[in-house]
Amino acid sequence: LHMAETRWCIFSTFVGVIITAFTIGNLQRTIGQVDETRLGFQRKMEMVKKFMIFRNLPSEAQERVSQFYDYRWKVLKGADEERFLLELPRSLQQQVGNFLCRDLVASLPILRKANRSLLNAIVECCELNVYSPGDEIVKAGEKIRGAVLVSNGEVEVRRGRVAERKLKRLDRWSEECLIVDKVSAHSVRSIGFSEVIIVPRKALLKIIKA
Repeated sequence: LHMAETRWCIFSTFVGVIITAFTIGNLQRTIGQVDETRLGFQRKMEMVKKFMIFRNLPSEAQERVSQFYDYRWKVLKGADEERFLLELPRSLQQQVGNFLCRDLVASLPILRKANRSLLNAIVECCELNVYSPGDEIVKAGEKIRGAVLVSNGEVEVRRGRVAERKLKRLDRWSEECLIVDKVSAHSVRSIGFSEVIIVPRKALLKIIKA
């Protein structure tokens, strides 16, 4: 009985050592990959800063550029979203685009009964833009190009200096401009970093006509 207990203890210790070594190895590999990604981001930022200094950009513009890259790092951890999408075949690009935009686009009252092929065509012409804090998405007095859909972040609708409305994820503004021309009496401005989808009226009407 004593020998059996000894063998069991030796076996348990051996298994524990293997599991511990395997766990530590995986942890070190994961940390190494994170450090490598962060190092790549830091190198990229050094090149961006050198470019801005070489081109003598104003300090305010340099700060806004740095904030944009910091935001991209927090959201994507160094992943190149544009390159990723361009590398995909067209069918997969459409599938990813549908995932990113389809629910928002389909929520528009004018498109709630649209069939799949029409929605796919509209999603392809949508514009997904990232705005920095304080960026104007729509300026007062300019013609509104189409519907404004908030994918992430917050934006505010202002009349003069007064903020009349805040828009968050899944909110929309000026959807009536998908069918009528309209000059904006308001300005629409990003509060923090925001991702906004524009559904352009001209592209929509062209698709429907086709």
